[in-house]
Amino acid sequence: MQDLKFRVFKKDDIKAVVELINKAYRENNPNSWTSEAHLLSGIRVNEDMLNEILKNKNIVAYIALLDEKIVATIQTKLEDEDIHIGLFAVHPDFQSFGVGKKLLAFAEESSKKLWEKSSFVMEVISNRVELKEYYNRRGYKDTSTFIEFPKSKHWLPLVEEELKLLVLRKEILR
Repeated sequence: MQDLKFRVFKKDDIKAVVELINKAYRENNPNSWTSEAHLLSGIRVNEDMLNEILKNKNIVAYIALLDEKIVATIQTKLEDEDIHIGLFAVHPDFQSFGVGKKLLAFAEESSKKLWEKSSFVMEVISNRVELKEYYNRRGYKDTSTFIEFPKSKHWLPLVEEELKLLVLRKEILR
């Protein structure tokens, strides 16, 4: 992964990023350990959603490229005193090779400099233990705070249990 490059997400990237995010989260792919296909039906994002993100001055999204192919994406959003991490996805064929770890570190460092903040928050589906453990290894701590899983016309739960989001937090030095 030595040729991995990072840059800010642009309008020209929308189609590829929509495909990437939906492939990582909604396809039942044996290579994807981030898939939510067993929990939710429908799409995770569409082009309109990403266009709205590009218009928001408090959001900066990044992509990772390998040989000019978009292989990962992440969103950073300024929310009060925190930087919120979201829409973090790595193409299933590139998971478990350190792409996500490198992109997360890049996004944290870039957004820390941009907004001069040192605390990060994110949410994970509470029953996704493997995701929580992944973020714990990256310095994110379980806050024991749960929020309601968002409802959308774009997806439906496939499980009987109520889905909740667990808030994770990371403090880093400025």
